[in-house]
Amino acid sequence: MNKTNNQSAFAGIMITAGCTIGAGMFSLPVVASGMWFGYSLVCLLFVWWLNYQSALYILEANAHFELGESFNTIITQTLGKIWNMFFSLLIAFLLYILLYAYYSAFGNMVTKTLGWSVFETYAWLQGLASLLLGGILAFVIWLSTAAVGRLSTILVVAMMIAFLLAMLGYSFQIDASNLWNIDNKNTNYISYIWGALPYFITAFGFVTVVPSLYKFYGKNPTTIKRSLFGGSFIALLVYTLFIVVTFGNISREEFIAINKAGGNIGNLVKAFDPTNHQSISSFLLHLFSNLAIISSFLGVGLSLFDYIADKFAFTNNASGRFKTACLAFLPSGFASFFFPNGFIAAIGFAGLVIIIAFFIIPFFMMQKLRSTTKQNSYTVGGGKTLLYVFVLSSIFVGIFKILTLFKILPQW
Repeated sequence: MNKTNNQSAFAGIMITAGCTIGAGMFSLPVVASGMWFGYSLVCLLFVWWLNYQSALYILEANAHFELGESFNTIITQTLGKIWNMFFSLLIAFLLYILLYAYYSAFGNMVTKTLGWSVFETYAWLQGLASLLLGGILAFVIWLSTAAVGRLSTILVVAMMIAFLLAMLGYSFQIDASNLWNIDNKNTNYISYIWGALPYFITAFGFVTVVPSLYKFYGKNPTTIKRSLFGGSFIALLVYTLFIVVTFGNISREEFIAINKAGGNIGNLVKAFDPTNHQSISSFLLHLFSNLAIISSFLGVGLSLFDYIADKFAFTNNASGRFKTACLAFLPSGFASFFFPNGFIAAIGFAGLVIIIAFFIIPFFMMQKLRSTTKQNSYTVGGGKTLLYVFVLSSIFVGIFKILTLFKILPQW
């Protein structure tokens, strides 16, 4: 089947941007607080390129197969069943760890949004709030994919409006001395770069959408490339704006306390208005934060739900969907109950998994596919040189994450 779809790239751009921008962006200023503003922008640009390059390599691999064939088929037929089993385990772990991160963010945001001291006194209440809120969203996913789609549409529109208005309000409060850390000119920044890179990887998690775009547009790599570039570039601009506004309003020293508290979303949002005067901008930022967590939870939760249903061949009736929901949502939910402040740690682990699954494995796929004489409708430029630069960069970022786990790299 050689179907092509001549639609404009607009829909693909929106799909790419929508699956990229979410609650993970709140980890960026927290993990970047050590290297601060200038180096953060350089790292954003580098990690954006790395993810975009990965997406192009996956597109090249996808172009060897028929429409609708996704990672399962591509990896099995290029690298074999063992690699596919390994990839499947990575995906399952990735979805579970991300879901745990959003569970954790729920409880933390409830604590900071409501401002009830009892949540600070009794940490288990924060975990209970995570379970309850996650359970409500799990019920929506249990109902139907259509219900998730309708709710997500409303959330995305409201989320973007709240974000833009909140950033506009806080942009008038930007302090240049904060942004450039003028009072601490002799501070070391470079040593904090390496430990932050794996977290940046997670924030640009759009490579998973490539097979869906290939199926949607047909064998039309030009339009798919425009979709990937446009959508990811929108995310890059959003993240840049967020870092500018955050670092312009919160000093580098204030991030020490945020990091010590676990670096969760609620701690970061609270730092924008430590006096609790509840300005309009503060309300909008809290609104955006909560909507972003809900939207991300629904997206990852639905993916995990469908993955579990397919893996265990559960029926699509109420009973089968209930079994699927229990396996999909209870492990991460209970983990967040006992370990309520693991948002940043979870995002870091997710980054390591993404590097292995969507950066290193595609390298081996490219090696195998390019060694054949089979003609392909799309090939990424740059040859072997760019391919090796890409994989070596990815490996180094993965090593940085491992070094961070053993506390070898400094953290602010």
